[in-house]
Amino acid sequence: MLNVKNFQNELMLNEEDKQNGFWFLDELHLPGALTPLFASYMAPAVTEGTKKAYETLKLPIHQFHIKISDSHYYQNTVSYKGDIAKRLEENAEKIEALLPNLSDIFWNYMNQELMPYFHTLDQYRKDGIALTEAKGILVELFEFFKRAWEIHFEVVMPRGSVGLVLEDAYKNLTGDKNTTYVYDLLEGVMNKSLETDRALYMISKVANESTVLSNCFASVPNEGLVSVLQSSPEGQSFLLLIQDILETYGWRIANSHEFSEETWVENPEYALAVIAEYIKKDFNFDKEFAQVVEEREHKVTALLEKYPESDAKARFKQIHEWALAYWGVDEDHHFYIDAMLPAKARMVLLEIGTRLVEAKSIKENSDIFFLYLGELVELVSNPIDITTKIVERKIVHERDSKKNVPQTYGVAPQEETAPVIERIFGTRTAEVDEQEQSFKGYAASKGVHTGTVRIVRDQNDFSKVQKGDVLVCKTTLPPWTVLFSISGAVITDAGGILSHAGTVAREYKLPAVLGTRVATQMLQDGDTVRVDGTNGVVYIVKAE
Repeated sequence: MLNVKNFQNELMLNEEDKQNGFWFLDELHLPGALTPLFASYMAPAVTEGTKKAYETLKLPIHQFHIKISDSHYYQNTVSYKGDIAKRLEENAEKIEALLPNLSDIFWNYMNQELMPYFHTLDQYRKDGIALTEAKGILVELFEFFKRAWEIHFEVVMPRGSVGLVLEDAYKNLTGDKNTTYVYDLLEGVMNKSLETDRALYMISKVANESTVLSNCFASVPNEGLVSVLQSSPEGQSFLLLIQDILETYGWRIANSHEFSEETWVENPEYALAVIAEYIKKDFNFDKEFAQVVEEREHKVTALLEKYPESDAKARFKQIHEWALAYWGVDEDHHFYIDAMLPAKARMVLLEIGTRLVEAKSIKENSDIFFLYLGELVELVSNPIDITTKIVERKIVHERDSKKNVPQTYGVAPQEETAPVIERIFGTRTAEVDEQEQSFKGYAASKGVHTGTVRIVRDQNDFSKVQKGDVLVCKTTLPPWTVLFSISGAVITDAGGILSHAGTVAREYKLPAVLGTRVATQMLQDGDTVRVDGTNGVVYIVKAE
């Protein structure tokens, strides 16, 4: 249960923590400064959620322990203290038993727990929230965050394990040591992120077929599109079409994990900017996706034709079938948990913030995000003027967002990283060759591309990326997938071959070098680089 009095102290990374553990900045999932309220929900949810999920899955990891320093999210991977060899056997048995039913397990969680609670949050807003009810809702949301993130890791970690099982089956069948080839055989799987891209692509076709709408998109800056479209009957109808799409697909922000940023469903400008990019470029979503599926099926057929029937072949075919059925969970879980949960919660929290504005405790309803949960629970029970504290907190948050914070605290452990963690997070250290003017990362998607660097830090930078440019960023999240259909290659600071960027780059056939640790530091807009996604190397051809 929520300990209001000690909540903030327990959340913070202290000197004792640094002495007794190894903490790394998780730039793969939360690269920026977090608001106090979001940190209050997120850190305990992942800490407790991983502990329960990893026990359920019998993983050779105890939990991810999360704490906050300088408004940033630090993770300590707590090792399993028992017999590792026995634990690995238990995990293998558990995954083997789950393989045929993983997809059903995921959708049962979504339909029976996640969606009903989202409807509850919607109903709170519809009915109106009094301050006398706010404490109960805040605590209830806190407990649900923990349950949601337990589900998150229970459904996500098996995907990585399925990949490793498929790698093993491939090696047993072919003898090929380059087992990561199996991920080429899992491309072309529809998921909620691709569904979102397709929905926006389809509505861009509507705009393209209208002289009024296409002229509007061609002549009006993105930030002015809403007001211009509202000025004509055809534009108003088009905005209604967009709003219908956003009611399904708009529960997201560019950074996904936060309360403080405006969601797409609140402001159609974000969707309009994506639609504008689709209108500009020569891109056919259905044709491109069908081609990816066709290429995948051809590769699978060609592989299987090489080998006679055998137990190893039957095993590979079965594991591949199960993996293909489950592969979309990486984007699907993000759609419902990483994105929709904080987006739905944001709307409820803003309602509570409005009540506090009415009580003259704060000036704006969004000020609520600059309080820690313990403080907020006490405030709704006893509203007082805290406007000075909010001003101070905003100053600290702005300062921390610009701070170059340490990548790690403590001494790195000597034990080997679990393969599934390495595949997702990417744990290699930076490798820079100053003589060759190059640096290395994970070879996440094959191919070679030379292009102009465009560093993207948030959605405000999306418009910088032109066709063929090299997308360089700390990490990517599902709302960024529109950039994959424009870019020529992808480079990230964080992540392994099973991170979001790796999965999507393979879907879009883009060379990708991930987890470099140094890309956003070594490169700048306008540089020319050669991205070798086959070997995981980035060469600086020309520096600006």
